[in-house]
Amino acid sequence: MPNFVKILFGSCLGTILALVLLVLVSISVIGGLAATGQEKPTVQANSILTLDIEGLAELTGNTDEEDFATMLSGQEKLGLHDAIRAIRRATRDDDIKGIFLNDQVTGVPFTMLRSLRQAIADFRAEGKFVVAYSPYYTQSAYYLGSVADEIYVGPLGVIDFRGLGADIPFLKNALDQAGIKFEIFYAGDYKSATEPLRRTSISPENREQTKEFLEDLFGEMLTDISLSRNVDTASLRRAASNMTGWRDQEAVDAGLIDGIRHRTEIDRLLHEKVGFKDDEKLQTIELGRYFAARLEKLKGGDDEIAVLIAEGGIVDGAGGLGSIGDKKYVNEIEKLAEDDDVKAVVLRVNSGGGSASSSENIWYALEQLKQTGKPVVVSMGDYAASGGYYIAAAADSIYAEPTTITGSIGVFLTFPIIRELMEDKIGINFDTVNTAANATAFSPFREMGKDEKQLLTQRTQSIYNTFLSRVADGRNIPVERVREIAGGRVYSGIRAKEIGLIDHLGGLGAAIASAARLAGMTDEDEYQVANYPKLKPAWEIFLEELLGESDDNEVVSKVLKSQLGAESYEHFQLLRDLTRTQQPQARLPLVVKF
Repeated sequence: MPNFVKILFGSCLGTILALVLLVLVSISVIGGLAATGQEKPTVQANSILTLDIEGLAELTGNTDEEDFATMLSGQEKLGLHDAIRAIRRATRDDDIKGIFLNDQVTGVPFTMLRSLRQAIADFRAEGKFVVAYSPYYTQSAYYLGSVADEIYVGPLGVIDFRGLGADIPFLKNALDQAGIKFEIFYAGDYKSATEPLRRTSISPENREQTKEFLEDLFGEMLTDISLSRNVDTASLRRAASNMTGWRDQEAVDAGLIDGIRHRTEIDRLLHEKVGFKDDEKLQTIELGRYFAARLEKLKGGDDEIAVLIAEGGIVDGAGGLGSIGDKKYVNEIEKLAEDDDVKAVVLRVNSGGGSASSSENIWYALEQLKQTGKPVVVSMGDYAASGGYYIAAAADSIYAEPTTITGSIGVFLTFPIIRELMEDKIGINFDTVNTAANATAFSPFREMGKDEKQLLTQRTQSIYNTFLSRVADGRNIPVERVREIAGGRVYSGIRAKEIGLIDHLGGLGAAIASAARLAGMTDEDEYQVANYPKLKPAWEIFLEELLGESDDNEVVSKVLKSQLGAESYEHFQLLRDLTRTQQPQARLPLVVKF
């Protein structure tokens, strides 16, 4: 009886403490939101805009990395397109005198960073200053910083500029030792997503395609830096190969940077730029606060161009933040089809693919949308590959950046067999009793039979043929020609245009203008733009997690990402998705190191 009382008391106390915590958090959230509603950031005269570029998403708030303080402030982490809008607004804002790039860049892929860099280049072209400083430059931070009028590194710092590469981990030896093997079915000689499970090194086909598109991306990078730094591309390529950025004064002599400075020297430089005395306080404003002070989210209205942003892996069901759940996106597309104010739709794709069946569902919803007479234009971001290309294929017109990674038209299916692990390593045996010949088919506890393998081979090939026909119909290309350029091969946006997988090289703005023209509107004043999907506020998502209403997998993923770091988590995510899926997949096969 005493133990029962102790347990009961402990349970009650735990419940009471949880309720108190929930009340306190709720009060904090409500108080933070109330304060936000009353206090709008102000922009002082002679201000300097600062950028914190970490974990950038396409759509504002579409990330699971919002910290508690940011959530309470009511300011969501800006997405790429709102960040670009803010920089463009600052370009014509007399209160903003310049931009100071003083933070590292993490978790931002190349094409996103290139779009942001171009906005800063346009800002600089209007006669406003851009200064970059960091104690240490990662390659991505250097690429962004190189757009500045002046770029400096701290004493003892380095510029880690050494070219692009792809890291591909291979698991086959580890799996063999553990007694685990995968039955693998794939269509396309270049469909290399399953190589980590069936090989110990990169195949010749995969090495060929990876080298090709990395060279295309690196060429664009060298050209961009060359134009900003006034250093020829051949010299920059040598500097990357020799890792000149690690050699102090040699980096200055090679034109990679303008000098090596202490932070106090940079502070004096910024004072000079805005005409302040050394003892006067600099007026700086972070990009997110500047957006809150000067802009609002695009809300659309009459004669609307709807921009549906699809970023992340393509998954079954609703999906979470930063993923493309077919249930959610089909619903969004159907609502856009029924909305009389929406005159055209731009599908912004930034996805390496995922579930083949979910890709088909989204493709079908877009086909139905087109039946209403509304134009559909696709804008590709960093990735629109495999399933990402599948959902793009239905568009009336496709735009991609030169550095977009696309194609990968192929399908694969993996099935784990753990018989050796269970029987030889652990000592657990299985036996069967069947009421039909294949009642216990597709069991992971025994070797797969000939009939099972034949069935899955046929299924994989059937899905691949469907994929080819979707591309052929959408692009108006004969199926045999699609088969020639498909095979799972990955292309840069430059190559994709040459072979007809896309129509134009250009960014989101060009795609929006194209959609408007197709809808009969040629002047920007004739239409308004809105971004979709509409996301829940960060505080509401946080409360759902606190109350246990969100997907447990999302919470676990968030913890893993925070512990592993963005780059390592990408590798983990790729391998996790490869090893745990038993449904056909249309997915990009690698992580690009930038």
